[in-house]
Amino acid sequence: MNEIAEEIRGLAWLEDQVRLEIDIFRHNYQPWVPLPATVDGQPVYDVVIIGGGVYGLGLAWGLMRSKVTNIQVVDRSPAGREGPWATYARMKTLRTAKELTGIEFGIPSVSARAYWEARFGSASWQAISHVPRPEWMQYLEWFRAVLDIPVSNETEVVSIDGDAELVRIVTRRDGEEQTLLARRVILATGLLGSGGPKVPTGLTDHLPPDRWAHSTDEIDFTRLHGADVGVLGAGASAFDNAIATAENGATTARLFCRRAELPWFNAKKGLENAGFMRHFADFPDVYRWRFAKAILETPIAPPRHTVERALALPNFSLELGSTWTACRMDRDKVAVATPQAEHRFDFLIFGTGFDMDIGRRPEMAAIAPHMRRWRDGFTPPDGENSDLLLSQPYLGQAGEFQEQTPGTCPVLGRISLLGAAATLSIGPMFGGLNGIKFVLERFVNETCRALTLESLDTFYDVFTARFLEEKADGELGSLD
Repeated sequence: MNEIAEEIRGLAWLEDQVRLEIDIFRHNYQPWVPLPATVDGQPVYDVVIIGGGVYGLGLAWGLMRSKVTNIQVVDRSPAGREGPWATYARMKTLRTAKELTGIEFGIPSVSARAYWEARFGSASWQAISHVPRPEWMQYLEWFRAVLDIPVSNETEVVSIDGDAELVRIVTRRDGEEQTLLARRVILATGLLGSGGPKVPTGLTDHLPPDRWAHSTDEIDFTRLHGADVGVLGAGASAFDNAIATAENGATTARLFCRRAELPWFNAKKGLENAGFMRHFADFPDVYRWRFAKAILETPIAPPRHTVERALALPNFSLELGSTWTACRMDRDKVAVATPQAEHRFDFLIFGTGFDMDIGRRPEMAAIAPHMRRWRDGFTPPDGENSDLLLSQPYLGQAGEFQEQTPGTCPVLGRISLLGAAATLSIGPMFGGLNGIKFVLERFVNETCRALTLESLDTFYDVFTARFLEEKADGELGSLD
């Protein structure tokens, strides 16, 4: 007996389902944040979100679901290239399990599963273990379009400043600058937005810029065909770049790890439960410190399937217990010194992670010096010091910055950070999608709470004004 072919319903059908579910769960409330007075004729947004990747889109949709609709998302990348998925992420699939959700906010039909099954069928969804990276980016583009999330692409944030009442964001697009005004700003800028790429000090000082790249740079791997390439780092991104190099025909893709063996233990796995993810920001400081310090000091293991894929390539090799101590040009080659030997390459790739110094971000120059850091109010227990963690911003319940000296930069309380440098305050939510549901819910709830509390006078005026209304002739009972 032949099996009946599965019906593939398609995205048009799914989009009808999205509209139906939104209508079913819409409740009767309307946008509620009081409209602010314009400033010099310019409108004021309730929330501006900087970053149009998965966190920025999910946050925008969460606010829209909570009837905060006077919002704007800005992203410096062209449409379809926000975040890492179409740029420097080079793995074949996401590393997060396909079942983890987080940006739907109660509408199942906008989930990755619903999208996949509408396009490819439920059997296809059951057959995959992880969502392929290119399809994930296509899903995010569809998510943005079907929900009509307002995103301004190719818009670079030049500076952020303001006062106790408003945040001023200077942006640049097509060479022209514009100032956006907002009650609240949320930096959904991921790993890069918390500082930038990290390259070991001194290793690139004597190298031409066309002879090396960081793993977050856009690299034309086809140009490395026939080249000898050295890769520094033992994390997933270092392996991904080495694999891409080898698969594009490099003569050699040699990955160097300073440790004698590859990391194998994922410290975060023991913490990935709903209670921990939802309430990390509520922990006493000493517990937040101890969890974050342990995670920071435990090397992140590359996925086993990624390592096995690399080792199966004949032009890939792994150098354990071998770090780079110096790099220089030797005629037409890059000479890399290690404690064991000197190697020569045509090109180098640094898979050495990200910095977490928010002060490095040029758009934060006006406000970063006034931020309260963990060192300003927390003393680590004996033997548990970390200069890196002590330099991190000490954030509030909504991820908002706080002043080092009260009254010197009050706009800080209106700006929240949803990125890697928030890890110590908010939790380890930013190296994957495992905690996205909980951190987005927190930011939406706390942002709405702040907007509500600062609007109480308006709410009360609207409420009491009804007591002054006159009864119309013949009116019997309330129509409300």
